[in-house]
Amino acid sequence: ATSAGHQSAASTEASATPRLPAPVGLAVAPGHTEVAASWLPVRNATGYKLYYSTTPLASRTDFTSVSSVTVPGTSATVTGLTNGTIYHFVVVATTSAGGESAASTEARAAPRIPDVGGVFRDSLRGGGQGPQMVVLPTGSFSMGSPSGEAGRYSNEGPVRMVTISKRLAMGRYEVTFAEYDRFADAHSSRTRPDDEGWGRGSRPVINVSREDAQAYAAWLSAQTGKRYRLPSEAEWEYAARAGMSTRYSWGDSIACSQASYGLRSGGPCNTGGDINLVRTAVVGGFAANAFGLYDMHGNVREWVEDCYVNTYTGAPTDGSARDTGCGSRIRAVLRGGAWRNNSRSLRSANRYTSGPSASNRFGGFRLVQDLSP
Repeated sequence: ATSAGHQSAASTEASATPRLPAPVGLAVAPGHTEVAASWLPVRNATGYKLYYSTTPLASRTDFTSVSSVTVPGTSATVTGLTNGTIYHFVVVATTSAGGESAASTEARAAPRIPDVGGVFRDSLRGGGQGPQMVVLPTGSFSMGSPSGEAGRYSNEGPVRMVTISKRLAMGRYEVTFAEYDRFADAHSSRTRPDDEGWGRGSRPVINVSREDAQAYAAWLSAQTGKRYRLPSEAEWEYAARAGMSTRYSWGDSIACSQASYGLRSGGPCNTGGDINLVRTAVVGGFAANAFGLYDMHGNVREWVEDCYVNTYTGAPTDGSARDTGCGSRIRAVLRGGAWRNNSRSLRSANRYTSGPSASNRFGGFRLVQDLSP
């Protein structure tokens, strides 16, 4: 403008967006291989970025080379982290134009393996979560059945002391159709196993071979970055006994209220011949054993990693799977008994054998995960 009141032409237009304040209240909670973070909302923010690194972030002004997750809300979970490693976190608010606020105060957390008896689930890279896993204690036990055990078979001995010294987590339940179907659907060469018309969802997957179970374990390992596998026969029996030396994990007798078994027509738990009972049960319908594991007796027989030999002579005593001395005609082992079997077949020491490529409506599986020290 001039003193006479005249105005020049307008300048080039400029715009500015008020700078967003830094988020506050950043809190982090460690889980198994992951950390959940939350913070207070920032007014006018359209989203947030949570940055994380194994080195401090407080002195950084440039986060372009730092790992991050972008979320619309005020919480985020970072998965696939290494247990015991300290991670540093900051969060910034973002605008629709891509601008960022100053960083929040730094927070730190180290993901950890749950304590013995703790339950966790690993996140899948493709979305969703894997099976619920229970951390087992380490220890020693007498594997097999003594000569005086009622219902004993000759292939359950000789009894020997086995030590489980490696940290393990085992599936809280048998792998369900819902969990296995996610794997089957991810592979064009696979079809969903037949459920016999009994229903899928939370029922244990059936009509799967040991090879199918091993393939699922490999897929789950790739999805989570953790090592999932079938348990060894020794690990399975150790988990099934849960510190007991009796026929079952609760004692020497069994009732129909304690496990899914004897459900064939005329069986001890189906004396009326009800056709609606001749099938598997939804997992977790009976009480867990002392290790927090469900259906270790009954429901479905469970594949283990070992090849079958009809004696424990020469078998490993460190809990590892037996993969030598099996002969040229390889047979695999299943444990635990099934919904159709009698009480003798549900004993902790009982062993089944089948070809590793075989599958039927009596067999399923659960997995273990090797844990870091």
